[in-house]
Amino acid sequence: MLERLNRIRRSLVLKLILTVGLVLLLSISTWAYFNINFQKKKFMDDIIMGTDRLTNTIRLGAHYAMMLNSRDDINQIINNIGRQKEIETIRIYNKEGQIKFSNLTSEVDRKTNIEAEACFICHRSDPPLEQVALADRTRIFASPQGYRLLGIISPIANEPDCSTAPCHVHPRGKKILGALDVVVSLQNTDETLRRSEQGSIGLAVFVFLLTSAIIFIFLFRFVNQPIQKLIKGTRHIATGDYISTVAVDQDDEMGQLALAINQMSEKIAEKQSELNKQRDEYQTLFEQVPCIITVQDKNLRLLRYNHEFEINFNPQPGDFCYHAYKGRDQKCPHCPVEKTFKDGRIHFGEETGFSRDGTPNYWLVRTSPIRNAAGEIVAAMEMSVDISDRKQLEDQLEKSEKKYHEIFNNIPNPVFVLDPETLEIIDCNDSVETVYGYTKDQISNGNRSFLDLFADKDRSRFEVMIKKLAMIDHVNQINRSGLPLIVNIRIPNDWRPKGS
Repeated sequence: MLERLNRIRRSLVLKLILTVGLVLLLSISTWAYFNINFQKKKFMDDIIMGTDRLTNTIRLGAHYAMMLNSRDDINQIINNIGRQKEIETIRIYNKEGQIKFSNLTSEVDRKTNIEAEACFICHRSDPPLEQVALADRTRIFASPQGYRLLGIISPIANEPDCSTAPCHVHPRGKKILGALDVVVSLQNTDETLRRSEQGSIGLAVFVFLLTSAIIFIFLFRFVNQPIQKLIKGTRHIATGDYISTVAVDQDDEMGQLALAINQMSEKIAEKQSELNKQRDEYQTLFEQVPCIITVQDKNLRLLRYNHEFEINFNPQPGDFCYHAYKGRDQKCPHCPVEKTFKDGRIHFGEETGFSRDGTPNYWLVRTSPIRNAAGEIVAAMEMSVDISDRKQLEDQLEKSEKKYHEIFNNIPNPVFVLDPETLEIIDCNDSVETVYGYTKDQISNGNRSFLDLFADKDRSRFEVMIKKLAMIDHVNQINRSGLPLIVNIRIPNDWRPKGS
């Protein structure tokens, strides 16, 4: 449950809905507030203007009766108009604040406080005001029953007809004769305003809910569902599934993003296929290469090794190089892997050990560093080529050469190894010193020619004979002391240069 709430809290669509909803709510609330206030003000202005027109109508309607001083006609007019439902009271005050006429009979001739609310509008200054704006003549107050009342008081001016009439002459200097006060009920008006306010609020709520629902459906259909498909598709790619595609059937940015992800998946699949092919080739090469390959850490512990190493040494998990190779408990004194870890360079060496059957083995070793992305050496690769057969051949050759030299040196007759072209003495056996008196160093290695052992007059003739004949008997030569020697010369046929 908590995980689901966290997932919802982290949802982009929820954040969009909340943000748009909040902006929409503030906008509609602001609109509703100003609209309701405007409607209230307009409605009240209309009521005030209507009441003011009613006041003027009453005053004009009673004007003729006042001119005739016909109190019965004035009372009749006021009572007839006062029967309307919305009208609470209609009063005519004289100059002293006494109610002279009213639709409520009980109020007639009652004198009010001249500074009461209705009269105070004009009598707040001395002398009383003659001209008062409508807004100042309007008052709103509560009735004993709790609903609101609207009252408008209008002064009754002393007109020229009044001051010259024979019935009840008023002095010309007297400007205001009294006041007409009309009070109407705002109960129905307030009810209408309340219903209007409720309607505006209801409309605002309806618009908000409808707009929010449309936005939610739009975001869920065109944003949330495609995003969920995109997330699912990218997770498939993350797990190595490059076959599945993101199906977003839209021509907008979401559809373009889905298409880009599908194209990316195809490209990754192609690259992964190439990498897998290269990995398989590398693995095949690593396993089947005819040499021993190991990967070791700084402690010389075996991290990886190929099949050739496994069949030759049968290493155990976590084994060390020196133990697997040579059965040692400590590292080798001159370990090339250790040198590679120290200086990061390639090192060569020759190692000796024993195979599983106990026979000695020889390897030519080459080590190289393995670095991570930061360039740090994290492992070392060691390649070992088995040169045991070559070592055995070298040993056999060494023994053969030793045996040859022993035979060569122990032949009782002098034996020379000559250059076939120049006849310089390359080598000779020990018997040469006994017969000719020259040591090996004096006569071999190109220090002398075999022709030096002949007299000067015979050199040219014997040079030709040595290069052409296999046997030359009774040949006269001289030793180091100049004494003559008679020798037989034997020359193998395969020694002669080609074309001889």
